[in-house]
Amino acid sequence: MLAATRSSCAWSALGHAVAAYETALNYAKRRQQFGKPRISFQIGQRRLVRMLAEVTGMQLSCLHRSGGSPSARQLSDTSAGLAKLNNTTKARVIWAEARDLVGGNGILLENHVIRHMADIEAIHTYEGTETMQTLIVGRDITGVGAFA
Repeated sequence: MLAATRSSCAWSALGHAVAAYETALNYAKRRQQFGKPRISFQIGQRRLVRMLAEVTGMQLSCLHRSGGSPSARQLSDTSAGLAKLNNTTKARVIWAEARDLVGGNGILLENHVIRHMADIEAIHTYEGTETMQTLIVGRDITGVGAFA
């Protein structure tokens, strides 16, 4: 049961990360700064590219560990925990990046940045935090349990 719900947390985190990327991209396209679209500045493009690279990695993690590959047919606690740990951690970073790119408007509810950031915090916590997932995966790869 935990493997299935942790896998769904990984997929949820991916959805929130995609929303972060799309929110930041759309905002940067329409926001004018110094007479030019915000998207035309190098630092904004760098942030968007980094977010897209992380989202792509998260997609691959979900597909590989959560049902897209033949080895995922037997979803293990370790595999699901690793996908949840990876994706919720990266989604938090992506949302922070989107929040910075959107600037002060990122705290307005109409831009949905803060709402998604709150949602990803909840997903990061339930079914075991990053720390718990690390202990589960660590026990599997080392053969030594670091908790009772």
